[in-house]
Amino acid sequence: MEGIKRVDHIAFAVKNLEETLDRVRRLYGGQYLGKKDVPHEKYQVAYVMVGQNMITLVQPTSPESFVAQFIEKRGEGIHHLGVEVDSLDETVANLQAEGVKVTDKVVMGDMRQEVLVGPKDGLGTVLELIEWLGACKDAPVEERVRLITGG
Repeated sequence: MEGIKRVDHIAFAVKNLEETLDRVRRLYGGQYLGKKDVPHEKYQVAYVMVGQNMITLVQPTSPESFVAQFIEKRGEGIHHLGVEVDSLDETVANLQAEGVKVTDKVVMGDMRQEVLVGPKDGLGTVLELIEWLGACKDAPVEERVRLITGG
C-alpha cells in the first residue's frame, strides 16, 4: 500500500511574515530560503530551513483569503502538514477506497502535484499530500525552493 514517504514541511499561518521570519531566524536559527506571492490564493509564503526541516510561513494578503479566515477562527499556528508520497494517484486511490475525502488534484507545472485531506482524516490537521515531479523529484530542499520561487 502506498503511504507517506516523509514530512515535507510544516506550514504556519502568520499575521506578519517579516516579523515571524525574523523571530524564527533569531530564536531557532532559521535559514531563509525564499519567498513567493500566490496572488490567486491571496497569500504570501516564505520558506525557511530550521535544522534539517523546512517550515513555511504563510501570510494572508487579503482578509478574504483562506489564511486570513484560518487566523480569524483559530489564531496563528500550524495550518497544515505537507507530506511527500511516491505516487499521488495511488495514495489517493487507496485513501478513497477507505472512504477518505480528498480535494481535487492541483498540478503545479512540472514541479509537483498535490491534494488536501481534511482534519477529520488527517489526524486532527490538514494534510497536504505532495508528489514531487521532474527536476524537483530528487532535488534537495534548497533546489526545490529555488525552482518554486524562481530564485
